[in-house]
Amino acid sequence: MPRYQMFWHELPRICLVAGMAIILLGQPLALLAGSPDLSLPDLDGKPHALSEYIGKGKWTIVNVWGPRCPPCQEELPELVRFHDEHYKTDATVLGIALDYPSFGAADPDEVRTFADAYLVSFPILLGNDVMFDKFNAGPLLGMPTTLAYNPEGELVGVQVGAVTRKIIEDFIRKNSSGN
Repeated sequence: MPRYQMFWHELPRICLVAGMAIILLGQPLALLAGSPDLSLPDLDGKPHALSEYIGKGKWTIVNVWGPRCPPCQEELPELVRFHDEHYKTDATVLGIALDYPSFGAADPDEVRTFADAYLVSFPILLGNDVMFDKFNAGPLLGMPTTLAYNPEGELVGVQVGAVTRKIIEDFIRKNSSGN
């Protein structure tokens, strides 16, 4: 049975910079297919179903991060740039904020202050490590963690450690239909 594919090809360099380990999940793709059935609050406490974002005909990059996580801080400008360049056409970013290092619930005011300082333009929801289990991507092993959902809403990539705009674009290009 096919194994979960590595998220991005430049991982060794990125992970050294971020000080994170490369994680290749060993679950069969059949177990990972489909988007999670989950509702999470936004920064104002309003609940949002993940189905509002995933499986809508565009790639969805779900980034699990925390405002006090150094690698998260390093990658955030890249995610904002990727989102701003793609959200009108082929891909979007959804942020899910957790407390770092506990992986518990994030403080909405702390997340809002951080997001404003970094000019975050993509939606942000609040979560915790228990919520992450519902993504069918294995346990949350570190932050940041990025999940890639194809336009049909299937989970096709997972990366623990920082990413760049180029890594995401290359991954999407390699895994898009017709390539």
